[in-house]
Amino acid sequence: MLYNDLFENIEVLESNVEGNPQIDNIVADSRKVTSGSVFVCIKGERVDAHKFARKATEDGAVFCVVQEGAEIDGLDTIKHVTVKSTRKAFALMLANFYGNPQKSFKYVIGVTGTNGKSSTTFMLKHILEKSGYKVGLIGTVKYMIGDREYNTDKSGNVLTTPDSELLFELMYEMRKENVDCLVMEVSSHAIALDKICGLHFNIAVFTNLSRDHLDFHGTMDDYAAVKARLFEHCDVGVFNNDDIHTEDIIAKCKGRKYTYAINNIHSDFMAKNIRPKGVDGTEYELLSDTDLFRIKLPIPGEFSVYNSLAAVSCAYIMGVDKETIKSSVETMPGVPGRICRLDTGTPFSVIIDFAHTPDGLKNILDAVRGFKTGRLITLFGCGGDRDKTKRPIMGKVAMQNSDYCIITSDNSRTEEKADIINDILEGVKGIKTPYKVIENRTEAIEYAIDMAKPDDIILLAGKGHEEYEIDKTGKHPYSETEIVMRKVGKL
Repeated sequence: MLYNDLFENIEVLESNVEGNPQIDNIVADSRKVTSGSVFVCIKGERVDAHKFARKATEDGAVFCVVQEGAEIDGLDTIKHVTVKSTRKAFALMLANFYGNPQKSFKYVIGVTGTNGKSSTTFMLKHILEKSGYKVGLIGTVKYMIGDREYNTDKSGNVLTTPDSELLFELMYEMRKENVDCLVMEVSSHAIALDKICGLHFNIAVFTNLSRDHLDFHGTMDDYAAVKARLFEHCDVGVFNNDDIHTEDIIAKCKGRKYTYAINNIHSDFMAKNIRPKGVDGTEYELLSDTDLFRIKLPIPGEFSVYNSLAAVSCAYIMGVDKETIKSSVETMPGVPGRICRLDTGTPFSVIIDFAHTPDGLKNILDAVRGFKTGRLITLFGCGGDRDKTKRPIMGKVAMQNSDYCIITSDNSRTEEKADIINDILEGVKGIKTPYKVIENRTEAIEYAIDMAKPDDIILLAGKGHEEYEIDKTGKHPYSETEIVMRKVGKL
């Protein structure tokens, strides 16, 4: 691509780049610079990439993109372009480089919220595919083009919303494979860090907001304000009208507004006459201004009803007929790592779930308590280098809603596992529920299985779909499913 095309619709404050040079790729990691690269200097939390500008040009970069006001010794001697925000410019340059693939889709749908993003996007993908669309999926669990899983992140990480470099590459691949609809999770980090700059959403969905990521955002008000920014760039906003934050977030929506709810009767879509069917799921009546029809959802829990309401509301707004919606929901497959019941062949049950926030943990515990006949044994931990304030709250929620708890580790990262567990234990004081601390997660899982009696349910919370564990020594393969199946003799 040529320089002039790369900077189309991007404000350039100053440039000493001569002519109209050829650009072969765009990178924000100085280690990826090769001959023909453009190196975009981004100031991160730990490292300011502007200090690598000179070396990038020595390594073959055609020029560097720097942020207004950045201090770089000898800047005039380095080929460079100055912009107001290198984060925004990075995303917009990538969009141009890949030919703005986002414009090729009939629908771009973004789902944001603390909990429920993955389940909602998977449900919506299933409904839309049953109605004839080819769907691309971007989210926490996996990236998909139709039925094919797609992962170009060589580090093996799947971020909720990938960095701009991978995001636009994914959309480029989706366009090549004639995807009609892009359904993606949009994290608060992605909004705050301008990863989605240049994307316009036909539909944006707000699921809920509860305590999480305060290590990054600082306060709940700031967290909510970031989420609300998504709705400044959509044609239609779809909101959970039972969430206390919706009133503030919906006020930022510049497009048409729709709401869904279980309790708030002033909503466009409502779930009425909800009938839990235990482990087999839930039935409810979907009520809109023009229709009333019964939904049979094969996934248990009230939170699953909310997720399905979000997905069904989107499909309805898009014009999918109610018979397709009904039949699609009835055949809804489970979402990997979300209320996933393992086939252990034992007289007790083992369920794996990604719940890693106080609200998420409370939701899954409420769902399991609704169909348990024996004890509910909850095994959980909290992540290191993340919001410490939620740790005692997680401990309290688990203890108050379980018959027995096992407190263990979960992606401790650079922190000491014992320190994280001690933070959790601050929230369990005065609660009489029996519990045991087992720092090693594998040993904790094996202990839970050894102590389980017929009809008990073991809930392994926190890791869900993850197939890894992160500690001080790095990232290692780790599968809870394999550990359980090996322990019960089925592997």
